[in-house]
Amino acid sequence: MNVRAMSKPYLRYLWLVLGIWLTLSGLAQAATQSRSELLRDAAKAHWIAEGHGHRVVYVIFDPNCPYCHLVYVDSQAYLKKYQFRWVPVDILTRTSPGKAAAMLEARDPKAALKENEDHFVRARGKLGGLKPLAHMTAATRKALDYNKKLLAKTGMEVVPTIIYLKKDGKAKVIKGAPAKADFAAMLAEVSGS
Repeated sequence: MNVRAMSKPYLRYLWLVLGIWLTLSGLAQAATQSRSELLRDAAKAHWIAEGHGHRVVYVIFDPNCPYCHLVYVDSQAYLKKYQFRWVPVDILTRTSPGKAAAMLEARDPKAALKENEDHFVRARGKLGGLKPLAHMTAATRKALDYNKKLLAKTGMEVVPTIIYLKKDGKAKVIKGAPAKADFAAMLAEVSGS
């Protein structure tokens, strides 16, 4: 098959299928760092905290990601016992950088995250509900670059990526959104320290 003769949409589709296959087959492991180092780097990332408690779950997300939105929706029932640290990246669409910047530069980043997710619309490509910033500060660009490097350190740039410390003392990385039925089981693994 002549690769050059393939259409761009077809090639994008093949890359998407390959990415899903790698994720499902468990090949998307942290490539250059141990998972413990990855968890330490996640703590240094630029995140938005939501919830309470000593059980911390990092969620690397794009403001326009419908699967990240599903994780957000599922997380809302657990905010009394868990703290979700939302780590924005800007990898999916042309409005992702402006929306991620709008969250990080907001007077109340948690309210900006909530606005984006509460007004999330999958129809007609609108996706995240937050108005993107036209220009971001250099500090915000640096923060988003750090967050994107954190995502790359997980082995494959897939959102959502979930990172947490398990009760056995090992860090765990989950690529993609857990099924609603598996969300509680995932959280049951999270260490309280």
